[in-house]
Amino acid sequence: MKKRVLSVFLVLCFVLTLLPAAFADSSTSGKCGDNLTWTLDGDGTLTISGTGKMWDSDYYNDYDVPWADFLASIEKVVISKGVTSIGNEAFKWCERLTNVTIPDSITSIGNSAFYDCSSLTSVTIPDSVTSIGEWAFYGCSSLTSVTIPHGVTSIGGAAFWGCSSLTSVTIPDSVTSIGEWAFSDCSSLTSVTIPDSVTSIGYSAFSGCSSLTSVTIGTGITSINDSFSGCVSLKSFTVSESNSAYSSKDGVLFNKNKTKLVAYPAGKTNTSYTIPNSVSEIKEWAFSDCSDLTNVTIPNSVSKISYGTFWGCSSLTSVTIPTSVKSIDGYAFEYCSSLTSVTIPNSVTSIGEWAFSDCSSLTSITIPNSVSKISYGTFECCENLKSVTIPTSVKSIDGRAFSFCSSLSDIYYKGTASQWKAVKVEAFNNPLKNATIHYVSNVPALSITTSAGKPKIYWNAVDGAVKYWVYRSTDGKNFKYYDSTTKTSYTNNSTSIGTTYYYKVKAVGIDGATSDFSVSKGILCKPAAPSVSINRSNGKPKLSWKAVSGATKYWIYRSTDGKEFKYFDSTTKTSYTNSGAASGTKYYYRVKAVAVVNGKNVASANSSTKSLFTSLAKPSVSITTSNGKPKITWKAVTSADKYYIYRSTDGKNFSYWDSTTKTSYINSGAKKNTKYYYKVKAVCASNSNANSVQSSAVSIKATK
Repeated sequence: MKKRVLSVFLVLCFVLTLLPAAFADSSTSGKCGDNLTWTLDGDGTLTISGTGKMWDSDYYNDYDVPWADFLASIEKVVISKGVTSIGNEAFKWCERLTNVTIPDSITSIGNSAFYDCSSLTSVTIPDSVTSIGEWAFYGCSSLTSVTIPHGVTSIGGAAFWGCSSLTSVTIPDSVTSIGEWAFSDCSSLTSVTIPDSVTSIGYSAFSGCSSLTSVTIGTGITSINDSFSGCVSLKSFTVSESNSAYSSKDGVLFNKNKTKLVAYPAGKTNTSYTIPNSVSEIKEWAFSDCSDLTNVTIPNSVSKISYGTFWGCSSLTSVTIPTSVKSIDGYAFEYCSSLTSVTIPNSVTSIGEWAFSDCSSLTSITIPNSVSKISYGTFECCENLKSVTIPTSVKSIDGRAFSFCSSLSDIYYKGTASQWKAVKVEAFNNPLKNATIHYVSNVPALSITTSAGKPKIYWNAVDGAVKYWVYRSTDGKNFKYYDSTTKTSYTNNSTSIGTTYYYKVKAVGIDGATSDFSVSKGILCKPAAPSVSINRSNGKPKLSWKAVSGATKYWIYRSTDGKEFKYFDSTTKTSYTNSGAASGTKYYYRVKAVAVVNGKNVASANSSTKSLFTSLAKPSVSITTSNGKPKITWKAVTSADKYYIYRSTDGKNFSYWDSTTKTSYINSGAKKNTKYYYKVKAVCASNSNANSVQSSAVSIKATK
């Protein structure tokens, strides 16, 4: 028993001799600069005292802050006057820190000084501070406002990145540069004014500021580098007219002479946008996250679709790429989930990585003959992509180019089987490898239209073909041989109105060998469009046409500008007079033939447009005398420019007498005791065919 007690005693003595060494590295006070000391009180207050600079921490090179073991305990930091700098990573990861006192002796805040201090709600930076380091306040997600002092000349990269509660920031006119990612993901920031002193805004400086609605840019900015991507609420940029490098129009950011489109506000609610013809360059990510845009027109002056230009334009359904474009850079249309089709012109020689990735509504794509490679991930996750046409110019297909394209079933290769085998296809392209390969050099490329209301198919001539077999279906699935022709077109005259017909074609060689089927094309069989003529009936437009086979009625469409046509009337006859048409007015008309099939209307295409200027109304004339001379009077006729006066002395033979622009006329040369007869015609100076008929005759005897 004594031996056991003695053993325990010796062990305790040994442990006690080790305690000073064990706590030596966990001291609550010590040095943090050549002339600086620190103490940590039991209430979580860290006090730094002395004079001079604070030591810099370098976590990745095995040098950490002296209070590294107590980061979770620090709730308040008091820096005494005399301390001249806050060192790199000084309070990094002090997640419970809520308050800090910075004296006016501090001239610099080091890199990552308050990194991830997620409980810090406010900080007052004194005017003595001239530099704020990179990542200085990164992840301070509770920080609501910050005023940068007038002595600061630069805001370091990522200085306030992730300060998600920051609603306002005041940038003084001493600042000349804002670093990369400086205010990135400050999701509560609503507006920002860039003072005239700032000359450059770094890459992604305000990216992800999802509540930012407006940006005002001063006179000094000469460099903006994709600084506002992901600002999904941004409605407009406003640039000082005195700025020599940038300008704005309708809220869109351009360079000064508008040859470069720098950024389109992602929060702008317009559904379509036409890029000005002056623009020759669209900057990277210029339209990214513009979720309201459905259509964009690119001018022929643009030669490249830059990186990420339309990234995340989730409502974009169509875009016309002009033949001036030579390249489509990476990510250009990634996540354009509503894009159903895109035509890539033969001018394009390269398509970058992920250019159309996640375009989930895209069903088919044709690679132009100018492209030699399909890049990494170009069409990855295009889950509804069913067919791809690939030219023989393509020699390699990079990895993941078609990965996750689960609907891909048909590849139309514009070459032979041996040429296709020579194409280098990298890994993770299983949908491409599992699709059916059609060697398009031997397959007719089918198109369809109507001729006199009947389906008409046509195709390119296939080398070696002596004839073509036509197959028809009414459900788009079950095709049967229908006819044969030696031509490159075929009109199916035996059809029923209201039925949709589908067609496929095979090329047949002299030895009887046949090509693969063409792509199928379908069209609804409709009545033929009427052939319409127009003339006047009592001055009113009268339309006439021949009866259309299968039609039971005809729909009349009318317009007053030749562009916007609206349904106007219906008739079962083969002519129509617009009796209610206003006099002196030009009207435009179109006609559709309509068949009724199973109780439903099946309308033809529009007839060609016909127009006519209606005749002016006939003047209503009265007569009296003025000083014994005949005076005729009438009401003004709408659209009349002047009036012709006709006279007769027998009431039968009238001849032109005079004209006037007034609504009365005195025949001052009439002879005494002679009876005169008069008629009046309203005249249209621009169209004599619209002149009115002559009025009814009126007569009176001259008494003087």
